[in-house]
Amino acid sequence: MHPIDFLNDDLVDLPQTHGGDYPQFISDLFSRYVNHVASVERQSLLGSLIANRRQVIENTCSSLLETLRLALSGDHDAAYNHLDVTLATLGAHFNALCPAGDMSQFIDPMYRFRVSNQPTLQRKDIFHIPFELPNRIGSMRYSVAGKPCLYLGGSTHVCWRELGEPVLDSVLVSRFRVVPATNLRILNFGHRLPLLAALVATEPNRFNSNTPEMAVVLASVTCWPLVAICSIRVPDRSIEARPEYLISQLVLEWVMRTKSFHGVRYFSTHYVEYPDNPKTYMNYAFPARTSAATGYCSELTQLFELTEPKQWYSAKALPPAIAARPIYKRREQILLDLEGEYGRVEDGMFGLPVDVV
Repeated sequence: MHPIDFLNDDLVDLPQTHGGDYPQFISDLFSRYVNHVASVERQSLLGSLIANRRQVIENTCSSLLETLRLALSGDHDAAYNHLDVTLATLGAHFNALCPAGDMSQFIDPMYRFRVSNQPTLQRKDIFHIPFELPNRIGSMRYSVAGKPCLYLGGSTHVCWRELGEPVLDSVLVSRFRVVPATNLRILNFGHRLPLLAALVATEPNRFNSNTPEMAVVLASVTCWPLVAICSIRVPDRSIEARPEYLISQLVLEWVMRTKSFHGVRYFSTHYVEYPDNPKTYMNYAFPARTSAATGYCSELTQLFELTEPKQWYSAKALPPAIAARPIYKRREQILLDLEGEYGRVEDGMFGLPVDVV
């Protein structure tokens, strides 16, 4: 199989939705992926290097399956320790997935929604849920109940999707940006193999030697089992128990314990077909790095600046500011409905000042 076909195959396109027994679904998915890696032709440098990753990938799959088994059995500590070893093994690949140095320019702008019947909120009211209200913090893909985590979206549309598509008139929105020179580091699970296939197809010369682009593709192929198990859709959201969240929650616990990264970047599972620009469907999870009886994480409040929250219709009425932002497109066609609603709000939010909480 040609490397481009390998990266473009339906098998590797994420997220996927499982049916039936969850552990068996993951086991079958991993087995198919290992066989998929074995099918890559070795005539090109990229194909040869992908094929050479087979043993590492197979070991990663086996380790993740054991981590899942331990987590499902309720042995949290053993599951965490097992995952810790796996993530340490993949550490060099994580570095390839993250741009060198400060990542703020790579991820800005970001947004956060709050559904509220109050016409105005302060900046702190749209930050993470304060420490004194742990009962309001539910279990989510990259956080556990009772533990504050600041979730942000790469666009207002992805925020809307993640909140369950609320009535926009009930929404208040803020634009976030990273405070400059804070050396932001994010564990980047946002690469999708079909998007990398397009890069290989359009710029093949970048993959004739050990270039940074080559390193990103190889790291994405190697880390695919980890990204996949953290990206499985929940088939029935009415059921409280969600095994699809077990490994991703352990990953965020690892981020909190090691402090190697400030948070995780990952693509939304709420799209059937993705827009062209990855920023428009990216999510970010930043766990609290400090604790206190009341208030907010002191490290996160120093890491982000944000606008005053605006009601949706007020934000849409703001004069548009001139600023570069992701355009909502699909197959190179501008999505006029999304541009007219969500893009319009984003243009207006760029004109508002930002400050810390």
